[in-house]
Amino acid sequence: MGKAFHWVCVLDEEGERLLSRRVDATETDIEAALSEIEKLCVPGERTVGLDLTGGPATLLEALLLDRGERVFRVSGIAVNRAREAYVGGERKSDPVDAQVIADQLRFRWRQLPEMRPADERLAELRVLVSHRRDLAQDNVRRIVRLRALLSGVFPTLEATLDLRKQGPLLAVSKVATPAAARRLGEARLSRWLKAKGARKADDLARRIITAAKGQRRELPAAQAKAALVTEIASEVLLAKERIVALEGHLEELLATVPEAAIIRTLPGMGPCLTAEFLAEASDLGRFRSADRLAAAAGIAPALRASGGSVHQRRAKRGNRVLKRIFYQSAFCSLIGSGASRAFYERKRKEGKAHKQAR
Repeated sequence: MGKAFHWVCVLDEEGERLLSRRVDATETDIEAALSEIEKLCVPGERTVGLDLTGGPATLLEALLLDRGERVFRVSGIAVNRAREAYVGGERKSDPVDAQVIADQLRFRWRQLPEMRPADERLAELRVLVSHRRDLAQDNVRRIVRLRALLSGVFPTLEATLDLRKQGPLLAVSKVATPAAARRLGEARLSRWLKAKGARKADDLARRIITAAKGQRRELPAAQAKAALVTEIASEVLLAKERIVALEGHLEELLATVPEAAIIRTLPGMGPCLTAEFLAEASDLGRFRSADRLAAAAGIAPALRASGGSVHQRRAKRGNRVLKRIFYQSAFCSLIGSGASRAFYERKRKEGKAHKQAR
């Protein structure tokens, strides 16, 4: 499946191929292909498998679900591994993959996750959560670059400040060289930081001027690096403002999702993690039990049994996003939940490591 076209393969109950052809990724061609398939298959007995969801497949998903088709997800990993079991399994092409998907669907459709019409609120939530994640990741890269530049012009200051916080970012956007800091002075720098809303402005200004007095030598390309430090620090601050605004929008949207109120009662599940969880898990009805959800996230122990050897080990697979959400919520629960903190302390006394205990 690609951005410009899809490939459709239709098999009957015996596995005989009824249709295999390219379908352009346009509404007209997809509708024509679906009408052609309807003539080949008995209504109510069709199942459709997709190895890609979202992005270029969004239009295809919507048209299939609008027609009332039963659509199942066959993951790309499953397709790749299943292909190797067929004759000539090393060959990969769109027609081959489409036939593998159809064949896997024929045998395994009861075990595959079924796709359902998208809830507009969850669809919007998914977009906003993805955008927030991108902004946060971009900021991490900016801060790494900022630290590298600042260490090449004002290394003492780079070692002194936590450039993830607003106050230090404001400071380096104003003074990025020792000479600039000394010229401005502690009193004026403190007043400027207070006017910008920085916390502990007096202490921050004092530390910056102390660091500036300890470095008299100007390092190579100091002015060019300082200009980039100012620019990147301003970009990080702007991105932080955008993230805060986006989180406010997420809060408003969560208030319209009934499941959000339930999820937020769980220890450590704040608004951002709740939004990420709902965006990733989507329809919670597809998990028949809490055990199924834990298995999907890869946090349930995996059974290994062979002959007389039976043991459990940590799962190596599972949805990495859901696993990270549960991991972070466990960490956050140590602050906001007395029961979680008590459990953590008890496990630490039993000799568990920090990550094991939480």
